[in-house]
Amino acid sequence: MRKRSLGLLLFILLIIGMAASLMIGTIPITVNDLLELLTGVQEGAKKLVVVDFRMPRMLISIFAGAGLAVSGYLFQTITHNDLADPGMLGINAGAGLTVLLYLGFLNNQSENGFLPLIACGGSFLSAFLVYFCGKQRAKFDPNRLLLAGVAVNAGISALTLLGTISVSKESYHFVTSWLAGTIWGSTWQHVLMIVPGICLLLPLVLLQGKTLEVIELGDEQAISLGVALKRKQLFFLCCAVILAAISVAVAGSISFIGLIAPHIAKTIVKRKNNQTLLLSALVGSLLLLYSDILGRVVLAEGEVAAGIVVSLVGAPYFVYRLLKK
Repeated sequence: MRKRSLGLLLFILLIIGMAASLMIGTIPITVNDLLELLTGVQEGAKKLVVVDFRMPRMLISIFAGAGLAVSGYLFQTITHNDLADPGMLGINAGAGLTVLLYLGFLNNQSENGFLPLIACGGSFLSAFLVYFCGKQRAKFDPNRLLLAGVAVNAGISALTLLGTISVSKESYHFVTSWLAGTIWGSTWQHVLMIVPGICLLLPLVLLQGKTLEVIELGDEQAISLGVALKRKQLFFLCCAVILAAISVAVAGSISFIGLIAPHIAKTIVKRKNNQTLLLSALVGSLLLLYSDILGRVVLAEGEVAAGIVVSLVGAPYFVYRLLKK
């Protein structure tokens, strides 16, 4: 009963957050205005603001938050490490480096529609490099993978810092904003990039929910129960990388959601199963959605990137988990 009540409360918070995301901004939208816009009664500039700018931004926050949360849940399960996070495998760093190189060569083409694809490609290349460095004699070792991820992440981040020296001022400003986690993909094109991936991969992972529960028991237990461990680990790893890559590609470099959301979900459900997975996705959506809203109102002029707001919560939580373990 307690779990259902908390789940219902989180869902209500999601609905409230969605409405607030559409209403809060430079041009305020009242509840009556929002209802009239959604029912097609009102037209004009307010409809343009809500439908073409705020609604895609709101959807990106929800889907990207869910994708990062599920990715973190998968990383933590297959590595048996509660501190695992998509950013540890260099996914954010790889995307940031390719975005920097892309803008540096194309002279600030920040509105180019290929930019999310470039960022996504950088994430995949970084993840492949981590996997190549982390495997040992063609074997998949989760702990070794995490160590390789830390090393590759540090190296790519250093290259990104060096690359910022040679880019133009406009490109540098955009890249730093992107690395801070600004929900910059405020067009329907970017929404269409992330929605199919999330809607396809999430059901696939849910269908393998029982396997995830068995893997959580430990490698030896999973093998003894007939799980093709290495193959399943590789499958979940690929799903986690894809979910994180497409989320980072449209939402910018967001950290800590993949760490925090699964922990909150496990605290509520008390075990790891499909309910925990879905609850992780819901919590991740809430974290990014409300961080984006808070970033709009915390300053009298301008905005604070959602990634910075998330980090302000995530960094202390990371230290707390580290000390607790």
